Amino acid sequence: MRLSHRTTPRHAGRAIRLRSLAVVAALALVGAGVAAASHVPTLDPASVPVGFFAAHNHVSDVPGKPLRRVSRARGGMDVFLQHVRLPAGTVTAWHTHPGPAVVTVASGSLTYEDACLRRPYPAGTGFVDEGFGHVHQAVAGPDGADFYLTYLLPHGTPNQLIATDPPSSCRHGRPHG
Repeated sequence: MRLSHRTTPRHAGRAIRLRSLAVVAALALVGAGVAAASHVPTLDPASVPVGFFAAHNHVSDVPGKPLRRVSRARGGMDVFLQHVRLPAGTVTAWHTHPGPAVVTVASGSLTYEDACLRRPYPAGTGFVDEGFGHVHQAVAGPDGADFYLTYLLPHGTPNQLIATDPPSSCRHGRPHG
């Protein structure tokens, strides 16, 4: 069934006001996104070489629940890409992330440690940290660790890393990975 719609001056004015409101709202959201992201230092894209930073890295354990949770977050998600280089033997502080983080080890090795397991990841592999309160630390191998993180965070999250105390017990009852 086809509905006809007669446009009256009153309807036309309302439509213009709604479109104007939508444009103002969109601009406000863009401005808010820029303001929220302004606390994170970024690189000039011209200073970054073109190409794959890591390719065909195998990630065998992809936890579906945190990825579904962030994909359904109200307002969408913010994506951050970070390159980290840790000298040999460096141990990060215990921490969590406000959403999942995809880790790709480009060179060296990185050991992921939580309350349940200590698992090494050599170059060419990676993992997905589930975030959302999952406490862990990372340990660089004997040749250091050069890796990339892609954070998938609920929109408007103020930071990617939240320092915390070490975990007291194995929260999920199964080894990570």
